[in-house]
Amino acid sequence: MSRLRPVVLMLWLCSSMSLAAAEDVDTAKLRAAVQKSLDLLQKCGPIFVKNGACTSCHHQSLPAMAISVARQGGFRINELIAREQLQASAALLNARRELYLQVIDVGGGADTISYSLLGMAAENYPPGALTDAMVYYLKATQASDGRWRTTIHRPPLEYSDISTTAASLRAIQLYAPGGERAEYQNRVDRATAWLLKATPQANEEKAFKLFGLGWAKVSRAVIDKSARELLAEQRADGGWSQLPTLPGDAYATGQALVALHQSAGLPISDPVYQRGAQFLLKTQLEDGSWLVKTRSLPLQPYFESGFPHGPDQWISSTGTSWATMALALAAEPRMVKELVR
Repeated sequence: MSRLRPVVLMLWLCSSMSLAAAEDVDTAKLRAAVQKSLDLLQKCGPIFVKNGACTSCHHQSLPAMAISVARQGGFRINELIAREQLQASAALLNARRELYLQVIDVGGGADTISYSLLGMAAENYPPGALTDAMVYYLKATQASDGRWRTTIHRPPLEYSDISTTAASLRAIQLYAPGGERAEYQNRVDRATAWLLKATPQANEEKAFKLFGLGWAKVSRAVIDKSARELLAEQRADGGWSQLPTLPGDAYATGQALVALHQSAGLPISDPVYQRGAQFLLKTQLEDGSWLVKTRSLPLQPYFESGFPHGPDQWISSTGTSWATMALALAAEPRMVKELVR
């Protein structure tokens, strides 16, 4: 778990900013913050399904990933709600199974399908006819150069080919049919080759390039190079921002910390991680949420999900999920499983 330590020290020694070493986060305070956000995420997921008659990345898949990490840390989880949310997602996706086999985009394309599979894997959904159809869609829509192209523009969650490619690569690793492993591994290899050449710009792309390369198990030197690019974006207050022109927020900070820890081995005891966790604790609101301002144009009628922040609530739910994952990891000194397994 200390393999990134030389990289972190180098960045600190060479930095032109004067940064004080972070004090360790108070464990009791951290655990209370995680529990509060978990309770909110679990409360709002069913409301979104009821009011929207659908499931989503921001209210189902990413919360499921956060719940999976927190469950391993001994946090209190409403398992009934977790099961019902998984069943609701599977039911909606299963209704579209034949369309996936016909490679018909029913909204969101590879973005939606890959995130759905990551959320399902987080809750240990078993492989079968549904997941076979979903990864078949991914196989059929991979571009000739190895990437998956995003089909919608909803930054920061769904807009980048880098993010879509990394998430699709991982979804295939998790759910490739047993009898077709060699074919699907070829798809993963092609996606990895594309990621290696891709140039990330925004924080989302830097984090997901690191995720993808970590999942693909590329060389240590390549992982470290990608990690350095993300580490260099940490700000003086400990946070990360989606874009250089924006303030730091929970989405970018939580995502960066999870990627650095799980893909590059950054220890949670490292000052970089501790400062990021302190930023999240300082910016969490009393209701357990983090406010993240939306950057995307609305593609569907707005409705209430029970999550705070009005028109910003869907991306705020996403940011809260990433922040919850990062803090739940920091609450436990032991290693936990990867993002969804």
